[in-house]
Amino acid sequence: MPGFIRVGHEWTSDVWWSALRCRLGRFGQHSRVAPGLYALGRPDSGSAVFVTASYRLSFDLLRRDLWGVDGWILVLDTHGLGVGSAAASGLFGTDELVTRIGASRLARVVTHRTLTIPPRAYGFVDIDLVKASTGFEVRCGEKEKPFGILDALVLTPVELGRSLLWYPGFVFAALLYAGLGPGGVTIDRAFAGSWPLLLLGLASIVCGSLLAPVLSTLITRVPLWAFGAAAGCAATAALLEGARLSSVMDSWLAAACWIFFPCAAALRSVQFECALPVDEQAAPPRRPSFLVPLAAVAGALVLAGLVLSKLGQWRAGP
Repeated sequence: MPGFIRVGHEWTSDVWWSALRCRLGRFGQHSRVAPGLYALGRPDSGSAVFVTASYRLSFDLLRRDLWGVDGWILVLDTHGLGVGSAAASGLFGTDELVTRIGASRLARVVTHRTLTIPPRAYGFVDIDLVKASTGFEVRCGEKEKPFGILDALVLTPVELGRSLLWYPGFVFAALLYAGLGPGGVTIDRAFAGSWPLLLLGLASIVCGSLLAPVLSTLITRVPLWAFGAAAGCAATAALLEGARLSSVMDSWLAAACWIFFPCAAALRSVQFECALPVDEQAAPPRRPSFLVPLAAVAGALVLAGLVLSKLGQWRAGP
């Protein structure tokens, strides 16, 4: 009898702690489970086989959702990525599924020849090739319920955590830019001139990593980057005009802010794309080809605005 690891349905305190760390974006070796075959409960040769990714949260949620069901769980090697991200990147696909079926010697464990895979990965697996190579028929699991606001809010802490990792670098750049003068960088000038930029930076993070995913659940068929850009524009307008932050800026710096922060919000929202569910028959999502040249043009305009703003300040003197 081929070897396997026996697991249960219940979540221990260690599992809850691991789930919390995954939700907060603290990834690492603890967020992975070893690829292979797992016995959930007390399965026999006729029990169902469920396929999932090696992301620990995907594995733990599956065994919890199968409460009261004795079955087999086949974990693919997705390098610690969840089902959606792994499928979109090609790690949860035909080759890995065929390889893992053979490596686990699944044909010797069960008498039937049926596998159940997540709906989000079904469109990325060549079911005919899997059957021809292994003899196993691939079936799609139950279709996921519509992705709602609460589902988005569960996922947003991860993206907020990732975005905030970039914030210290932005803070340093803002302080350096604001403090730069004809005589070098001064601390007083840096703190006095950077705080509006720091507020705008935090707003763009919230817009891209929180507001955009939530808005995407209310209005479908609109790309995430568009939600991020729209939310970023609204936040930038509220701070520059509503809160009068533009009163402490010259026109060139204000123009650079109008371009940079909505684009930053759009960029952060794009990072959330793989976390959202896709139709099981859909192809991997592709980003519009015009985004890269558009980002390049926006970057050039922002840089020009910053340079002109700084030159104007130096000409005006202290």
